This record gives sequence, structure tokens and C-alpha cells, in this order.
Amino acid sequence: MRSLLRTIPLIGALLLSTAPVQAIETLEELDKACAASEEAFKLCTGPAYHFSAIAGFSLLCKLREEGVITPEEFAAEYNEVLAGPNQDNKFLKVMWNSGIKIVLEDYPNCPIKPVP
Repeated sequence: MRSLLRTIPLIGALLLSTAPVQAIETLEELDKACAASEEAFKLCTGPAYHFSAIAGFSLLCKLREEGVITPEEFAAEYNEVLAGPNQDNKFLKVMWNSGIKIVLEDYPNCPIKPVP
């Protein structure tokens, strides 16, 4: 019990001594932060590719499943969307393909495939 009484003030002091984090409030600030280093760039673009694949392919698969677009229209849009990932960047392909994997969980009959 005695050690707990000493620990609580220490934890409180640690919490009070943490430095505040600067929030990014504009697109310009985000661009600057993402351009700061190669790792920062990856942290910014990786999720963008991941969620772009989810959003784009989810919509296409849903429209195809509901018969709103024909298989030919699906194929045309699919080929256009496939131009998205940078074929030379392995990390971005991994992020793109992880998005496709999530879409295939929701739409297992959708004729989409990961980028090789």
C-alpha cells in the first residue's frame, strides 16, 4: 500500500510533464509534414492507397452485384482503376493489395485481383 501511495504522484507528474503535440490544421501543413522524410511520405501515402482501393473497388463491386452496371462497364472501370498503384513502389502495392483483400471479404464474387 505504501508503494502505491508513492507511485500515484509519480504517474501524475509524468502525465503533466508530457509535451503537447502540434495539430495539423491545413492541407499545406499536411503536405509539409508528409514531405519531411521518406518515412513520413510512406506514412501519408500508404493509407491513402489502402483506403482508395477499398473505396473504389467496394463501389464497383456493389454496383456490379446490384446490376447497376454491366460486366463490360465494370471491366472498363476496373482497368482504369488498376492504373492507380505505382508499379515500381512495392510498399504502395502492398497497401493497395491489402485494400483489395478487404473488399474481397465483403464481395467474394467480385472479379478483382491483387496487383502482382
